[in-house]
Amino acid sequence: MSSRWRCFATGLMAATVGGCGSAEIWSTGGHRLLTGIEMDRVSAGSAAAIADVTAVAIGLAPRTSAATDTLASSGILRTAFPLSNLLTLNYAFSHAAASASNAPFTESSGSVHIGVDGGGGGASIAAGSLANAAGSSSSASQIDIEFYGLSIGRTVDLLFGMAVASACCAPVRSVQTTAEGSGGEYSRSIEAFPVSIISGQLQSRIDISVVVSSLPILDAGQVSALIGPALLQSLGQ
Repeated sequence: MSSRWRCFATGLMAATVGGCGSAEIWSTGGHRLLTGIEMDRVSAGSAAAIADVTAVAIGLAPRTSAATDTLASSGILRTAFPLSNLLTLNYAFSHAAASASNAPFTESSGSVHIGVDGGGGGASIAAGSLANAAGSSSSASQIDIEFYGLSIGRTVDLLFGMAVASACCAPVRSVQTTAEGSGGEYSRSIEAFPVSIISGQLQSRIDISVVVSSLPILDAGQVSALIGPALLQSLGQ
């Protein structure tokens, strides 16, 4: 996870063919590796993560790949990766990726639903990506979805991640991404829509961060007024 993502999540906290891969489920009694059937749907206590991904290529020499990586942890203190300096009791992670290429028609699609409830009111994000390319033997499509969820203390849930879809090298290209956050009575979200500048590529991307609290959320201006300039200056040193 890049430093850009750490800043994106930390900024809000202050005011992602069937999948194949590995996954673990954690509980207070230990952990175990999941079976293939269980792998794409993981839950543990208040944390939950679901992944679903497909890749299709129709042609003489098609190439496809698909993978998921899903983890849920509840009831034990663990590092809230990628925020390595933070510990959490409820943690969920889900990653789904798919690509299809080297065929006159390619399609990649995926969806992720991730949630965590540490007392903040049950934050969740539902995200999806779809990309297809057609009309050329070198058509290519790809999706990548990655999300994290964690609880902070007993009153706040934080979710953040990105969904991206891209298509290239074909006269007909289509991409779409969606990501929607929900939660309790008090919530706030930040969304960004980075633009690809790669020649010949069509891309859609959403970066989103959602915080849900059992208590009212103050914006930056309200925080500044409450704690005063002197304390703000000391925090910045």
